Amino acid sequence: MRAEYNKIRDLDDYTEQLIRQVEAEGLIQAPVHMKQEILERSRRVDYQVAVATRQVSKQMQLFFYSLKVGAAVVTAIFLLLMVPRELPDEPPMAPREVAKRQEETLNRRLNNGMRELNQMLNDMMGLQKSDQMED
Repeated sequence: MRAEYNKIRDLDDYTEQLIRQVEAEGLIQAPVHMKQEILERSRRVDYQVAVATRQVSKQMQLFFYSLKVGAAVVTAIFLLLMVPRELPDEPPMAPREVAKRQEETLNRRLNNGMRELNQMLNDMMGLQKSDQMED
């Protein structure tokens, strides 16, 4: 704790010293030709290409982010469709029979969920059943 306090005190002392120095000497002036060099460099083709590449890269990042969000939404919808809507009130069964029944139930839910998801995607894309049957 004392070491942290000493570090903070040292930083405060350094900051005050820097303030006094800037007040006494003033800010350092940029070289006179610096503005002209920056303007000339910004007009060069290689710099323009680098800026354009950076902009395209940002657009690609946004595109990939949008794809990730879309995939997450589709996955969330899929998982919501897979969750049972209500708990069954059936009596307990033998373990082997339970496993077989759960597998059948899971397969049925998976098929139903995929069918519903497919239908939703087709509805979103404006496809009709007649279009699907022709394929």
